[in-house]
Amino acid sequence: MELLYLSRTITTNFLEISEKTAFNKIKSLLDEAYESRINNLDRSIKLAEQALNLSKESLDKSCIAKSLSLLSLFHMIIGDFDLSINMANEAIENFEELNDEKGIADAKYTIAGALYKTDDYSKGLNYLIDCLATYKKLEDYHNMARVQKSMGTIYEFFGDVNSAAESYEEAIESGKVAGDLNLQSNAFNPLSGLYLNQNKIAKALEIIQDSISIKQKTGDIRGLAFALYGRGKVFTQTKQFEQAEQDFLESIKIHEEMGEKLGWAMSHHKLGALYIKMGRLEDAKEILVKALEYSNKSKIILIKFKANLLLHEIAKKEGNYELALKYMTQYVEEKESVINDRTAKVIEGYGVISKMQALEHEANSQKEKADIIEKKKIELDSFFYRISHDLKGPITSLMSLNYVAKLEVKDEAALKFLEEYDAQANRLNNILDGLLRLTKMSFNEDSKQEIDFEKVIYDCISSYKFLANYDRVEFKIDVDPKIKYQAEWALINTIIQNLIENGIKYARIEDNNPQISISVKQNDTSIEIIAADNGIGMDEKTVENIFVMFFRANRKIEGTGLGLHILKRAVERLNGEISAESKLGEGTTFTVVLPK
Repeated sequence: MELLYLSRTITTNFLEISEKTAFNKIKSLLDEAYESRINNLDRSIKLAEQALNLSKESLDKSCIAKSLSLLSLFHMIIGDFDLSINMANEAIENFEELNDEKGIADAKYTIAGALYKTDDYSKGLNYLIDCLATYKKLEDYHNMARVQKSMGTIYEFFGDVNSAAESYEEAIESGKVAGDLNLQSNAFNPLSGLYLNQNKIAKALEIIQDSISIKQKTGDIRGLAFALYGRGKVFTQTKQFEQAEQDFLESIKIHEEMGEKLGWAMSHHKLGALYIKMGRLEDAKEILVKALEYSNKSKIILIKFKANLLLHEIAKKEGNYELALKYMTQYVEEKESVINDRTAKVIEGYGVISKMQALEHEANSQKEKADIIEKKKIELDSFFYRISHDLKGPITSLMSLNYVAKLEVKDEAALKFLEEYDAQANRLNNILDGLLRLTKMSFNEDSKQEIDFEKVIYDCISSYKFLANYDRVEFKIDVDPKIKYQAEWALINTIIQNLIENGIKYARIEDNNPQISISVKQNDTSIEIIAADNGIGMDEKTVENIFVMFFRANRKIEGTGLGLHILKRAVERLNGEISAESKLGEGTTFTVVLPK
């Protein structure tokens, strides 16, 4: 018995030693992988993969989660965004089971990086705010610096220069507390860019030189590439073209060696712009085509539309007006997409910022939090109303001038440009009209009146005779004659109008019998409006996004992407709810429920 007991004890101790040895090995691999990220990303990935394999062998959930989280970070850095997000989400599932707050925050930081680098700024900001709250709670200044720097980047995308500068300064201070020079210099790079945009060239050069010195001192090769890119921008502005070229080329070389694809594309774009200034058009063309190809592949929209604009400039200088028109058309389409998306994301983003402000004041009552958010919403609505209203005059003038110009110009190539200009000016005008309708809802308080649903429906149908599919559509109307309902007429009209317009626009014209049926029924507590069509329909993923501002389900059909968002806002103003069901190729049904 004693021998058996001794044998079991030895076996247990051996297993414990083996597990401890495996844990130490995994930890060592992950530590080394993280340290290597600044100068050898390939090595970082290989080490993290080794750690993941050992973790799976040992069935240690904590080690598996940490290995996945670090691997997702490295893949985010090199631009494998989908793989990075999948790994980070898998890590989060494990961390949640372990109640590991820091682990969850680390994985969310990586997801945020992947999101904002592909222009999903507001969602990225949401993740960063959650991370920052956790890191502040844990007094983790190292990770606070990383998050604050990333938040500064998003603020800069939003055009909020003051908040961006404040976030970069906070990142520098957190880096100092953490005792990490690289964290400080990481924020120097974008801060230099802000100074350069403000024409504070001496200050921009001073801070970027400090960053380069730190990167050289610490051996942060990857960070050095971004610092050289920043100095290249300064040299470009001061017309020191040869020095700028050297910096951009060195930056590209490092990015290629490190596998840093986003930095590679950014440096190519700036080098292409530099070559245009130097008159080296063939070199510029070659560089920009590479940047455009990568941007198309990796969905980096910002670089994509900027590259198209520079290629348009080159084609125009070379007298190739047909190619210039092609690049200009692509530029306009991409920029329009960026502007629309960014407008929506600025609105969403500042909603997220309100959330952050609420987190900072958790001691306040729920009512105070609601007041803060409502105030922000009113301020934002007011801002967009003023901007939209102020832009209407100039846009109308530009459209009128374009009309006059088309009467005078006879050259066919020039007329093509004017027609493209006219189409985009009309598109912008329609967007402004939509924004004005949207923001007016927040300020107009029409008196309530008895609603004649049948009259509203027929008036709205009649108003859309100009739409292409109108004559082909059969309307079926079923309104309960006993309905008694009072509301703001403008809101009800908006709801019905947008439901009908949507049904007409997305009708299947090849179908011999396109139909739209609208019914209005009432019960004891609510009014139910159902609009159903047998049109082109949508898949599940599309249905999830149809009420998002500027989202368009079908780019082939003319529209601003505001109609259904305005519809939803009108329903919400009446304290109602709206839902949609759809099947691709079969049609869509919208259900609006309004409380009586």
